[in-house]
Amino acid sequence: MDEEKMSEWLREIYVKRPGGFFHTAPSLLIYDSMRAHITDAVKKQVKQTNSELAVIPGGLTKELQPLDIGVNRAFKARLRAAWEQWMTEGEHTFTKTGRQRRATYATICQWIVDAWADISVSTVVKAFTKAGIISELPGNSSDTDSDNDEREPGRLDAVVAQLFNSDTEEEEFEGFVDGE
Repeated sequence: MDEEKMSEWLREIYVKRPGGFFHTAPSLLIYDSMRAHITDAVKKQVKQTNSELAVIPGGLTKELQPLDIGVNRAFKARLRAAWEQWMTEGEHTFTKTGRQRRATYATICQWIVDAWADISVSTVVKAFTKAGIISELPGNSSDTDSDNDEREPGRLDAVVAQLFNSDTEEEEFEGFVDGE
């Protein structure tokens, strides 16, 4: 990934998401601190889409990236299950030397579509909640007492928000301060 590919992704994929074309609703775009994600040109392009850019500081992806926290494992397990089923039950072709050919790109793409479709909205919401990006959404049940949460619903906690304000890999995360 470089700045050119990042710009292409914003132009060809990101703005074509549901509701993204006219930029009517503000969005939050979460990146890690890879250099291609945080160039001035990319930041400007993100702003033009009515989006806020949140940059996860280096070394904190596993703590703050919702997909890493609660989605990727389930997605990869479903993808692996599809591959295993294909390996054991699928139709296979072989080369002249008897080696099994790989799954086609179309087959692999279908596995990806199916695996993603099998991830529930609640799984994604729980991952964003666990990352501290959103609070419990109205109507969702939780084991925790949300009446004690002083944050505005759907708003990022100030301590977590400060972590996203860094756009450099050089800064070290020194942990959360008690009482904040």
